Amino acid sequence: MNTLFGINVVQARLKAGRQGILEMLVRRGSRSARLQKIILQAERLSVPVRMVYADALDAMTTTNHQGVGLSVETMPNVTEDELDRLTAEGDTMLLVLDGVTDPRNLGACLRSAATLGVAAVIIPKDRSASVTDATSKAASGADQQVPLVIVTNLSRCLRRLAESGVWIVGTVLDGETPINNVDLTGRVALVMGSEERGLRQQTRLHCDHLAAIPMETDTFGFNVSVATGICLYEAYRQRHV
Repeated sequence: MNTLFGINVVQARLKAGRQGILEMLVRRGSRSARLQKIILQAERLSVPVRMVYADALDAMTTTNHQGVGLSVETMPNVTEDELDRLTAEGDTMLLVLDGVTDPRNLGACLRSAATLGVAAVIIPKDRSASVTDATSKAASGADQQVPLVIVTNLSRCLRRLAESGVWIVGTVLDGETPINNVDLTGRVALVMGSEERGLRQQTRLHCDHLAAIPMETDTFGFNVSVATGICLYEAYRQRHV
């Protein structure tokens, strides 16, 4: 079981449907109009609503819960063996995060992945953020919608994907080709680097192609979660033209 906190996060998860939701926790006392609205939203979905004291919510999270929490079934992580099934199901789009360490960036990447039809997100076990309350809040509950694959050896995983026919596309500032000129249809794993270092050299070696986001100036570049959204949208656009 996992609990999502905050009005926007809870509202977004309720919009996704009743399945997997266990109950809503609401702070006793006065309620804002926004909080009352999502209580009604939960009741329309027949989600049990339980009143609790503010101290109980405070003890459950360090994030700003805004007086509401939503208990949901935890989406089980996908194993590396199950990736074989995912990649055999047709034009699968995968997202690989090579060492994203900020939980909020991870959450934002998961949100883009869930929004734009990614089949699974792959992260390394070490040197990577894990799913926390901050991740769930940044993801607006999308961490409950897209499967997560935690691998012990990212290079080995990329090699396994390549052997199964997945095209590995890495994104770097000095990429050979603009991302919009790279074929992102078919079975593709889009690889994004860490906040500070980008793609590790070992990861680069496993990429079939290194692409860049076209920029007027690369002085600042993009935050990894913004870059992920841009690249995933380009993949989505190509797949739906």
